Amino acid sequence: MTDISLDMNEYRVNLRVAAIVRRGDEVLLCRPPGHDWWFLPGGRIKVNEDSLTAVRRELTEEIGPGFEVRKPTAVVENFFNLDDRRFHEICTVYEVTWHGAAITATVEDVTEVFGWFSLAELSDVVLKPDLIKQRILNPRAELELIVNRENG
Repeated sequence: MTDISLDMNEYRVNLRVAAIVRRGDEVLLCRPPGHDWWFLPGGRIKVNEDSLTAVRRELTEEIGPGFEVRKPTAVVENFFNLDDRRFHEICTVYEVTWHGAAITATVEDVTEVFGWFSLAELSDVVLKPDLIKQRILNPRAELELIVNRENG
């Protein structure tokens, strides 16, 4: 199946899922090799794939088994620039609990670096989008729509 990612006008439009993976008072983040900023694990939704199936597939590929998807917590409409390209991304964020031991990718092409961060350390982490920190630190019972415009 093909990822839902379209080039339209001057934007790349992505349909994505992400996970706030918790282990006690820690949260799992990932980053591209060679960069100093972090983001939530996840990836693009594929054509004819629902977001719950996508987050389970992405997490299994990236971190292996040992997690429990609890509930969707936010939908983030994110407008940002990366590598001289403008993005319009719609991302469903899920709350996830980690029950496993070590993080072990189940696919060979995972290039992200993963790290566990305590909630106390989170304020010092460069997280994209930064506003997701509030959702991590202050979980809510209801689903929230978040609009983030980094590129105006």
